[in-house]
Amino acid sequence: MSPETRNRFGLLGLPYDTSASLGWPGARYAPARIREALRWIQNRIIDGQVFDVENGRVVNLSRLAFQDFGDARISRFHHERSIGELKTAIDGLFDAGFIPILLGGDHCVTWPGVLSLHAHRSGAIGIIHLDAHLDLLESSAVQGPHSGSSEIRRALELPDIAGKNVVQVGVRGFNYPEHERFIRSAGISLIPPAELFEAGVAATAEKALRIAGDATRHIYLTVDVDVLDSAFAPGSGANEPGGLTSWQLLQFVRRVAPYVDVLDIVEVNPLTDYRDMTSAVAARLVFDFLTANAARL
Repeated sequence: MSPETRNRFGLLGLPYDTSASLGWPGARYAPARIREALRWIQNRIIDGQVFDVENGRVVNLSRLAFQDFGDARISRFHHERSIGELKTAIDGLFDAGFIPILLGGDHCVTWPGVLSLHAHRSGAIGIIHLDAHLDLLESSAVQGPHSGSSEIRRALELPDIAGKNVVQVGVRGFNYPEHERFIRSAGISLIPPAELFEAGVAATAEKALRIAGDATRHIYLTVDVDVLDSAFAPGSGANEPGGLTSWQLLQFVRRVAPYVDVLDIVEVNPLTDYRDMTSAVAARLVFDFLTANAARL
C-alpha cells in the first residue's frame, strides 16, 4: 500500500442487521451510537493533536485525512441485493483512495467488505478475525448462505484468500463437529482466549500478523464485539462468557493497525447495551486504529 493511501481513512456506516435472525437484532442502530461516542473522544483534539495518556505521547493527527462518508443506503427488502448495495458503498471509499473503517451492522457486512477489498487490490489477502464464534456456517434454512454466521466461509471461496492466512482470535465455547474438520482441512489458525491470556497481547498480535501476512499483500481485520467477555460488551448480538477484556482488545488493535487495509467493527447492539458501554468500546477501537497509524507516520 502506498504512503499516500496509508494516511487516508474513510468511515462508513453499514446499518444492516437482517441476518441477525439467530441472535439479537438491533445492530442497525450501532453506527449512529458509535459516532456519538466517537465525538466525545474527538473533543479532546486541539490543533490536530491529542494526548495519548496510556502511551505517554502526543499524537499528531493532522498527518491523517479522516472523512465520514455517512451510512450506506440499503433497500433492505432483498438480502442479496442489500449485500450488493453495501459493497457498492464500500467501493466508493476505495475509489476515492481511502482505507475503509466500517461500522456494522451484523457480521454479514464483512462479506461485502472482503469482496470490495478483493476487487480493488491485487494479490493474496489475509484475514484477522476477532470473534467469539467461528462464522464458518455453510448455509442454513433460516439465514441462507450470506449470513452473519457465514462470512468467513464465503471469504475462503475467493481465489486470493487461503485458509492458512486466516486467523481467528478469541473464539470459544462449543460448535458443530463439521467445523473442526473444515478448520483442519482449510488450515485455519485458532487462538482461543486462554492462549492470548497466557502468551500476552503483544505476542498474540505478532502471531496473528505473521499468519495473515504470510505471502499476502493485504490484511482484512474484522472485529465482532462479542470477542469481549459479556461483562465488557453487554450490547452485542450474541454474548459468550469467557472472552477478552476491553484493554486486551484495544491493545491488540493498536498493534495490528498499521498493517491493516480494512477494519470493520460489527455486532454492537444499542438495544441491549447499558449506557452505551459497548458503543464506547467500538469508538475507542476506531480512534486507537487512527492514532496507531498516525504514530507511525
